[in-house]
Amino acid sequence: MLCPYCRTDLPAGALRCSACTSWLPDRPSTREWRRAREGRMVAGVARGLANHYAVPVAAVRLLVVLTTVLGFWGLPVYLLLWWLMPVEPELPRPVAAPVQPTAP
Repeated sequence: MLCPYCRTDLPAGALRCSACTSWLPDRPSTREWRRAREGRMVAGVARGLANHYAVPVAAVRLLVVLTTVLGFWGLPVYLLLWWLMPVEPELPRPVAAPVQPTAP
């Protein structure tokens, strides 16, 4: 990562330049827990957790099923996360240009 003002090499995730002490304009993004809009089976909780932690969604779904069957706390946790986790924002869809009729 380079400081845009003095061009000093900085460690990844730095918020301020150590050489010129200027604040860096692009702060590292924080990854929030979000329920997925696409690829979900019920509410998107498992897909959202899999996306957040970069694990296969099948592993998260299996963990939910196993904790529900073996200890019965998986379902209440899933329902709580369904209620607490916001849905990821919808991406804007491209607008198609109007088709102009051609004269024969």
